Amino acid sequence: MLTNYRFEDMTWPEVNAAVEAGKIPVIPIGTTEQHGPHLPLKIDRWTSTSICDEAAKRAPNRLTVLPPIAYGYTSHVMDFPGTITIHHETFIRYVVDVLKSLAYHGFKKIIMINGHGSNHNPLELAGRRAMLESDAWIAMASWWNLSDANSGFQDTWRDSPFPGGAAHAGEMETSLALHLDPDAVKMDRAVDQVIDHNKQESKYHWVDAFASGPMKLDGWTSTYTPDGTMGNPTMATADKGQALFEETVKNLIEFAEEFAARDFLPRTDHHGRPPTMDPPG
Repeated sequence: MLTNYRFEDMTWPEVNAAVEAGKIPVIPIGTTEQHGPHLPLKIDRWTSTSICDEAAKRAPNRLTVLPPIAYGYTSHVMDFPGTITIHHETFIRYVVDVLKSLAYHGFKKIIMINGHGSNHNPLELAGRRAMLESDAWIAMASWWNLSDANSGFQDTWRDSPFPGGAAHAGEMETSLALHLDPDAVKMDRAVDQVIDHNKQESKYHWVDAFASGPMKLDGWTSTYTPDGTMGNPTMATADKGQALFEETVKNLIEFAEEFAARDFLPRTDHHGRPPTMDPPG
């Protein structure tokens, strides 16, 4: 049994053994970013890492958790002190290199778990690029979407209004933080915020963690929230956070087993004449 579930604690022969055993690397990815006056800067890295670490700990024969990627694409939040941002092109290239390194060593199925909303699109592109540039298959989810994989789960914990109540530093993230470490949360400073985007009551543009309107208008965070938060942190509880945590960990393990068992069809070139160059991009 391969019970060493942390990738960084392995020796190189143990990495070879993990490849032979079909273990799947899971990479927690977040950022270092303001989360208002009541939550610490570490939230996006902390939440994704805690979920991945616990899933790998519970399923060490299937998962191995990598050290987290602690910085991400957060340029729009730079009006709030403490935020660290990485240019989206640099961020994508960095993640692609991590993924291709794992593929080079023999891991052909890899999972990324994201904890920062604005990382989602760059990570989707990074995963797609790494798959096209290697022979690995790479899955990616933001942890809150993974928590909501089973229809109706959100209704079991959510009290905040939709859309907006479970957005940035709102009911969802604050609840998970209260579960992980209540001493890290300053609930006496938590303030509910209906952001300017949602005050418009538009059917085209609105924001929530679990969905957004069909039109995208993602500019400077300071133009639509006075303190960097979005949602209803005062509705957060540790019990809700525990429910979110347990559901997400369970779903990650369940998906990893499904992913491990899945066979993918081979690539097939349908040109009448074989191409004489590598594909662009």
